[in-house]
Amino acid sequence: MPHGLPTLAGWAYFALVTAFVLVALFRRRETASALGWSLALVFLPGLGIVLFLLFGVNRLPRRLRRKRDHHEAYRRRVSQAVPEDRAPADSVEPRWRDVARMLENLEDAPRRGGNETTLYDEGLVAFLEMAEAIEAACHHVHVEFYIFRDDELGRRLTDLLVEKCEQGVRVRVLVDGVGSAGNRRIVKRIRRAGGRAARFLRVWPFGKRVTPNLRNHRKIVICDGRVAFFGGLNVGVEYLGRYGRQGAWFDLHMRVRGPAVWDLQRIFAEDWDFCTGESLDGPACFPPLEPAGPETVQILSGGPDLAVNPIRQAFFAAFVRARKSILLFTPYLVPDPSLRDALKTAARSGVKVRIVLPRPPGDNRLAWWCGEYYAEELMEAGVRVFTWTPGMMHAKALVVDGTWALLGTANLDNRSLRLNFEQMAVLDGPAQVAELDGLLRDTVDRCRETTLEDLHGLPPLRRAARSGARLLAPLL
Repeated sequence: MPHGLPTLAGWAYFALVTAFVLVALFRRRETASALGWSLALVFLPGLGIVLFLLFGVNRLPRRLRRKRDHHEAYRRRVSQAVPEDRAPADSVEPRWRDVARMLENLEDAPRRGGNETTLYDEGLVAFLEMAEAIEAACHHVHVEFYIFRDDELGRRLTDLLVEKCEQGVRVRVLVDGVGSAGNRRIVKRIRRAGGRAARFLRVWPFGKRVTPNLRNHRKIVICDGRVAFFGGLNVGVEYLGRYGRQGAWFDLHMRVRGPAVWDLQRIFAEDWDFCTGESLDGPACFPPLEPAGPETVQILSGGPDLAVNPIRQAFFAAFVRARKSILLFTPYLVPDPSLRDALKTAARSGVKVRIVLPRPPGDNRLAWWCGEYYAEELMEAGVRVFTWTPGMMHAKALVVDGTWALLGTANLDNRSLRLNFEQMAVLDGPAQVAELDGLLRDTVDRCRETTLEDLHGLPPLRRAARSGARLLAPLL
């Protein structure tokens, strides 16, 4: 090999790394994110570039701009299709009234009254109720999941959807291009039966569509525009609560009847229109809905197509307004600096802050290590951290002061609050919040508390792994 080639290769690699660092600095909005990627590019030779190409660029930016443009155009086009009914502002405490107004101003997310809500903490019961609603559907069934597995549960749900197609019911199934990458057979079955199925931002093995970012993490089922289901459950046998590789699976899901279904339908319709070009803004999809119960629900959609993410703002506003207690269930604990500061400030102010995580290492070892690092930082400020010892805790829920709650698909991590398309519901009705609060408190009693002594006594390699995982926090 000529003597000058190693030097030339070194300078070429230096120039390449410098170029990617500049890309990270210009494209990453958060300082911590830009710094994390810059360090990874410099100190992980070769690997840092590969990781940045896969996770660090919301590529294509053109695809994200297309989604943003579509979001704005779609909302203008269908704004008249969704009724403007809103719950009375004086039916909630002033501090939560202000939060509701802020969220509504951010994303036209009305706080709706007149709903009936049913909470599920058992996957089997939730799927049986979903199946019953699908069987009763006469006009349409809309299904949107991040993961739709080709397993026993997935095939049984597909059989039911195929049966509805054969009955003339309009079936539309939207799955994520990464989370459901292995379900081609199920998608083909729906299409052959006369239904429609699409993938959200498919990932191509060649060409430009190679990023696993910008994923659709929502889980929604809507029947006839009158009853809807949402929450943490994907379609897979593990979500039935059975014991598997990660142990017993704990999750939360909810059924809603009433005006809040309009907003879930709008989220599905926008995603469907973006992927297929089919507009779902007629009265059949948004039928008149009479009050079905006494509960209020405010549906939030969040994603990288929004300048300000309402879901992240909801978490932050709840943390800083807490007076007595914060009870947070999240599978992944990778909060950004502002959210960490809000939690630490609340704990130091005397608020009883408790966070429940899955049993280590959860279903993502890297995310668990990173979360353990931040858990220690929070615990030093007075936050108490618990682990769901039976297995995988997949629920995403927050209750503040026993009077206000969040439930849905978003984890407290950068991926959910900055990179994914998510959906959450704000609940502030006394009965519904009391039910969720009681369920979560009972679950905490079955968890094991993690102490600072536990974390300080971890082996050096484990602590090193945690510190290394923290560098990847922007993509977790």
